[in-house]
Amino acid sequence: MRIHRNCLLTLAVLAACDAQPEARRSPHPTQPAAEPADPTPIRVPTLAEIAARVDKAAVVAAAAETALWTGARKLAAPDGKALSVVQPKDAVRFHGRDGQLGDDGRALLDLLGALGSHGIDAAGFALPALDGATHKVAGAFESERAAVLALERTPRAALVAAAAAAWVRGGEGGEVILARAGGDRLGPQGLVALDRHLASVLAAAQTARLATVAADLALWRAALRYVVEFRFAAPAHPHRYTTPAVVRRLADQNADAIGKLLKGAARVADVLAAQWPTHPQYPLLRTALAQCRERATGGGWQVLPKPAPKVAKKGEAGPWIAALRERLAAEGYTTPPGEAFDDDLESAVKDFQARHQLEPDGVVAKSFVTEADVPIERRCDQIALALQRYRESEGRDPEDFFLFVSIPFQKLWVYENGAIVREHRVIVGNNDLDIDQLTQMKGKINRTKMFSKPLTRVILAPRWYPTQRVIELEIGKELIKDPLYLEKHGYVREMQSDGTEVVYQKGGKDNLLGEVKLQGPNKHNIYLHDTPFRELFKKPRRPFSHGCVRTQDALDLAMYLLERDDNAMSRKEVKGVLKEAEEKIVQFKKPVPLHIEYVSAAVDAQGRAMFGWDVYGYDQAFFDGQLPVEEAKEYKAGSVKGL
Repeated sequence: MRIHRNCLLTLAVLAACDAQPEARRSPHPTQPAAEPADPTPIRVPTLAEIAARVDKAAVVAAAAETALWTGARKLAAPDGKALSVVQPKDAVRFHGRDGQLGDDGRALLDLLGALGSHGIDAAGFALPALDGATHKVAGAFESERAAVLALERTPRAALVAAAAAAWVRGGEGGEVILARAGGDRLGPQGLVALDRHLASVLAAAQTARLATVAADLALWRAALRYVVEFRFAAPAHPHRYTTPAVVRRLADQNADAIGKLLKGAARVADVLAAQWPTHPQYPLLRTALAQCRERATGGGWQVLPKPAPKVAKKGEAGPWIAALRERLAAEGYTTPPGEAFDDDLESAVKDFQARHQLEPDGVVAKSFVTEADVPIERRCDQIALALQRYRESEGRDPEDFFLFVSIPFQKLWVYENGAIVREHRVIVGNNDLDIDQLTQMKGKINRTKMFSKPLTRVILAPRWYPTQRVIELEIGKELIKDPLYLEKHGYVREMQSDGTEVVYQKGGKDNLLGEVKLQGPNKHNIYLHDTPFRELFKKPRRPFSHGCVRTQDALDLAMYLLERDDNAMSRKEVKGVLKEAEEKIVQFKKPVPLHIEYVSAAVDAQGRAMFGWDVYGYDQAFFDGQLPVEEAKEYKAGSVKGL
């Protein structure tokens, strides 16, 4: 600690002055006669005796240090096991024995200070306690300094006292150390002075030692919580939601995994920083969050005046148009002041619509006003939530090449080396109430699920095997209207050897899977596929499927993946298979990583924030404290009330 070192420098100068002989001076003639000497002789301790006292104090301090760690492990119920796993050989890791915070400790404090940039609430990190522990270290060393400086009239004794304090704090010890500090040159006066002040010096040193260990423990606890937040907590997941009480126990529940990360690490701060998601969007969203908060600090934007016109478009003018221009300008869109709805304003409106998943037609309608009136604070919260969703996502650390489907944006992005190389519109599962008679489940059962699994094959001219639910609820209705419905739409009935019947739709232009299906094993049986109803891709919001992901230009995507996989199948051969309409399965040599996630904020190529549609209400459930969501529940057969 700098104060402590300055103290030693001061004592060294004083000691040098103390070494100069003082000239003899005759007593003043008027000076009164000296008092009679105290008949009780003062005992002068030896340096060895003083060293023995210091050694005893050092042993007591070491035992107190061990007890502090042991007590912390026992009393800190939520993270006691994790503390045991990461406990270093030396009780201090982030501080030195002189109370100085090392490079690793300073880097850790920097990480903790930047929690807000990740959208993380620092409340769970007990930062006030950490702050208090750090201040106690400074105060303890100030007290030790004061105890040592009480010997300033005998500077050489003060230097020995400082060495004794360092010994008690866990530094190098022994009579030789005290001798090197000047103890072998102390006269009787110095030894007596040192002996008188030694108890206060040793007590202050022990306090400084324990304060340093306590501060280190607080840093370890913060480090454990950091790993939990970035690796194990899921406070925003609609299904795997972890309550605050559970989050506090996650360090112990994952103690072994955390121990492998932190124990023996050259720098703990580096290990913590390595826990950030590596998805390319993550750092971009951090920047977007900082920009959003800066704009919010500057006042943000105001809601549009009420009542709003049903429709406003180019060519119109008036005060409401002026307010619209002001609103868009507040968010950074280029719209000079004025009351006219001109080309510049139309361009800004289209840009806003494209970034909020609206039809970019340049017409201001109710949907536009709804999005524009979302307060900037909520937009910042949405970006912070997106960061959280990446931290708890199975696809948080994708490979160099992967496919990423965003349910709120209804987009599929192909990433290669951190950049988007392809973009496809997709149709996701609808949000309707439905029933599944086979499983006897009722609810929002068609929602596209979130998961990360690789695609392993391409199926050309795929057959479509409708589920029993679809056969009973949808195809059955069509058969009542038209008994030849199956034949007209390419369906085939096949009797299996066990006597059961299988119904499927042959490949062809009418097949509901279109020309191609991209599939991989997953428990949800969700895959990417083409569709004959391609006009639906023109809609800005597209929740129309039964859970699978209908993909625009799916055949182009399949050919791109096959060519990248160095598959021997040519485009000509693919066209031949499609013409024959006979299903053909082509395995990828290397599976293609696929991640389907619910992240409703993103950053575009120009570094601007975009906001998707909270199609399933997962974001609202998070903000309302209604997680986890219940999507479906059992129902009694035959009960379709409310559906």
